[in-house]
Amino acid sequence: MPTIIDIINEEIMTTVANYPLFGDHLRSISETGEGSAKSYQFKYDNVAFNQVEYHFATEDHDDYIVSFHLIDAQNGEWYMQFGIVGGTPDDVINKGKLYKVMSTILKIVNDFIERHQPNTLKFEPSKDNERDDDNRRFNLYMQFIKKNMQKNYYVEPRGDWIFIRRKIPIKYRNTNYLG
Repeated sequence: MPTIIDIINEEIMTTVANYPLFGDHLRSISETGEGSAKSYQFKYDNVAFNQVEYHFATEDHDDYIVSFHLIDAQNGEWYMQFGIVGGTPDDVINKGKLYKVMSTILKIVNDFIERHQPNTLKFEPSKDNERDDDNRRFNLYMQFIKKNMQKNYYVEPRGDWIFIRRKIPIKYRNTNYLG
């Protein structure tokens, strides 16, 4: 007849056996927001005085576009969105490239900030339309931005929007500003 200790040990082992092994799972958890994953090469395209685009492609030939639109030249305010070329910003390509894609977008945002020095850069992460409380993308983007923010900028969540703001705003006189 098994002892009480044998029964407890068996119960613990049965419970633990249902958990995933650690290893890679722990590494991916600590990577979230670090921006340390290798990024894809990207191309800069100054489309117009009020629009800038960046393009990159994954090894699976998924072509991404990151687009910046100047919405208030006098105040240096830009709007950003990104997604798959030919798709919408709501499209999700779940091919296990999340960290590499996010690292690339992070580098693009930093490149854009270096080139154009916006006072405000804002974007609205998409949500699952069937779930009102879906904040997964919002939380992921906030994690990446907070951990990789340039020193002279801060992040401000406001409702469904994320604002990246310059700590000391620049006064613009030329309304045809593009930086």
